[in-house]
Amino acid sequence: MTVSHEDDDIFDEIMEAVGNRGKFQTQFNLTFNLAFVLLAAMPFLNLVLAMAVPEHWCHVPGREHTNLTMQQWKELTLPKEEGNMEMLTFSKCKMYADVNITTLGSLAIERPLGNDSTREIVACQSGWDYDNTWYTRTAPSQENWVCDHSLRVTNTFVFQQVGLVVGTFIFGNLGDMIGRRPTFFISIASTALGRCLLTVSSGIFPLFLTLAIVGSGAESALFQAPLALSMEVSDSSKRAHIAMLQCLGWTTGMCLMPMIAWATGDWITFIFITSLPCASFLFLHRLFPESPRWLAARGRADDALVVLRRIARQNGTQLPHDTASKLATLAARKETVYGVASLFTGWRLLRNTIFLACCRMIGVLTYYTMVLNVSNMSGNPFLNFLYQSLVELPGFVLGRYLGDRLGRRWTATAVLLVVSVCNFLIVATVTTPGLGWLTVATVVVIRFLNTIVNYIGYLQGMELYPTCIRQTGSSVGHVAAGALAILGPYVVYLGTENDVRYPYAILGAITALGAVLASLLPETLNQRLPETLQDAQTFGRDQRYWSWTGRKRSAAAPEPLYPAK
Repeated sequence: MTVSHEDDDIFDEIMEAVGNRGKFQTQFNLTFNLAFVLLAAMPFLNLVLAMAVPEHWCHVPGREHTNLTMQQWKELTLPKEEGNMEMLTFSKCKMYADVNITTLGSLAIERPLGNDSTREIVACQSGWDYDNTWYTRTAPSQENWVCDHSLRVTNTFVFQQVGLVVGTFIFGNLGDMIGRRPTFFISIASTALGRCLLTVSSGIFPLFLTLAIVGSGAESALFQAPLALSMEVSDSSKRAHIAMLQCLGWTTGMCLMPMIAWATGDWITFIFITSLPCASFLFLHRLFPESPRWLAARGRADDALVVLRRIARQNGTQLPHDTASKLATLAARKETVYGVASLFTGWRLLRNTIFLACCRMIGVLTYYTMVLNVSNMSGNPFLNFLYQSLVELPGFVLGRYLGDRLGRRWTATAVLLVVSVCNFLIVATVTTPGLGWLTVATVVVIRFLNTIVNYIGYLQGMELYPTCIRQTGSSVGHVAAGALAILGPYVVYLGTENDVRYPYAILGAITALGAVLASLLPETLNQRLPETLQDAQTFGRDQRYWSWTGRKRSAAAPEPLYPAK
């Protein structure tokens, strides 16, 4: 649903009179774009920690009848094999078959001790033991989703991402069909209910997957609905401020979440603590009105007038006497609607769409893979998650700065190249004993730089498309990115089950490709941005590849609406 420039101007005049930077906007943004986003960020990724797989090995009964340490018991009962770090480690899924404990508590083994190839090796016979150093209980350790069932963890993340992609379509259309307000509260209920029911469904894996989809499907709307309403009732100069509030809320939530997981240690308690609080905002429904701009565009002028009166009353202003007639004029006008097909109406527009979508896909895949891989890194998994989350806010700020100084194109290109180099650095060092700290530090740098990449990608999506197809173009990139991110869990699985270097090698290769594609996009800094579909079809045609624009920000360039997630 797209409203013309003239309609936008009329409504902007109304909002300027009502107050587009008053008490209502301040209260709404602090409540829903900061406090709520802080809480909503946690169920967005809490499955990453709830589905962590601790170190594990076959449970061999009998150690309680001996005075052997766990290490000694492993030496006697478990074979060794080469792990994903190219080092001999105790097998996670196999045990020796010839262990016998006498009633006197002595250990008798019929064959010689040690990793003797002549000893019979079998799959785990009595379940598994888990390392409780960091986790008391996770979903995989509770249900034994390891060894032959290890793919269940990966498939859960895949289905979660599928739910997010499909839900983006469904709830995006729902927001235009029934409004921002009902969509927002339906999303809260769906997310909280879907996540909490996971705790009682893990024993039935198909049901667990279904609830993972339900809990993830509405997550995008949790951020987009309050953002859309705030944007539609606020001054355009406040866009960066609103974006920063959401980014601050997101980063704070991401930093709190691993600390909660560390404090609880139990995945069920953790899921409830990180999922239920956002449901408390269902009781704040009176503070979340419907968008008056949406109401007017849907022909509901009287309802829009009611909301505007409420905003005016809270802001201490008066509605102009001609507000009702202006709303009636907006409601009577026919909207011009552009679909996805409009992106195929010109070669240059299609080319820019494809390259931008690829860059968004690479940025999101890198982000999601790094998040999922946090449990496979050495050291404290909660601190690793915290360190990676802390750098997102400064990454967002630096992205704005570099994008305004170096330009969008060369910032994205340079940062993607550095990300690629960092990934290959990890490939070269991750299997070296004693360099675990270097891997952790490099991953933190990658997360920091990747925040810049995602920010620039979103900003380019706002600037490469004119108003009439901006939402369509941005949505295509967002959905494409989410679709590719479905591969993220399988990339991590390669590192877990085969070679720890594989994920970093894959990310290093695709980010290098992303740098090339980013350099082929037109620069938007200090350029006259497209205002019509025809402008978008020719934008960038006259730019040379090695050109570089000035350092000052273009007044015409729109601020981003929200940080990419």
